[in-house]
Amino acid sequence: MDAQRFTQKSLEAISLAQRIASDNQSVQIEQLHLLYALASQPEGLIGQLITKMGADAAAFEAACRQEVERMPRMSGPGREAGKIYVAPDVDAVLSEAEKQAEHMRDEYISVEHLFMALLEKGNRAVQQLLNRFGIRKKEFLTALQAVRGNARVTSDSPESTYDVLKKYGSDLVELAQKGKLDPVIGRDAEVRNVIRILSRKTKNNPVLIGEPGVGKTA
Repeated sequence: MDAQRFTQKSLEAISLAQRIASDNQSVQIEQLHLLYALASQPEGLIGQLITKMGADAAAFEAACRQEVERMPRMSGPGREAGKIYVAPDVDAVLSEAEKQAEHMRDEYISVEHLFMALLEKGNRAVQQLLNRFGIRKKEFLTALQAVRGNARVTSDSPESTYDVLKKYGSDLVELAQKGKLDPVIGRDAEVRNVIRILSRKTKNNPVLIGEPGVGKTA
């Protein structure tokens, strides 16, 4: 595994999977460990995508934890302290993640590639867990497209750039539909003029200009 090909978040997920395996007295990193690590990353992309797919991300994370806790544990002289191996099917997932990144023309392997690799190469336990929550590749790609758009992974920290508008902006249309915008009082003529300008079909791309505080946003 070439660590330089992975994003910071994907390396964090792999490191977390190793810690989960160690904490649960496993001798090797299994696919369930990696799946749980991806699902439990704080403010992680995978949790956001699962929510966008209509599933309960917190419940999915809890289910992953329960499955990990049910896995066989090894202790005693047969287990070398601090020695954790990578299961062959996890190696297969990492190879598949690289293929997914190449297919999407991404320069780095990100957490979404790891998750898609689990969707493709997941063992029986992983597939049963994904199916229980209705998590399938088609829906996952749709959610990813909504968050990521057409952006490509060209740095080792791309996740911070996903869905930037939603993260730092406000949906004024949604707020207006919910009646949460403050009313505009005493500006009837200006409001009618703005509506007229925005409604024109023959002249596109209107720009509202004016001094700060005159009500451009409203």
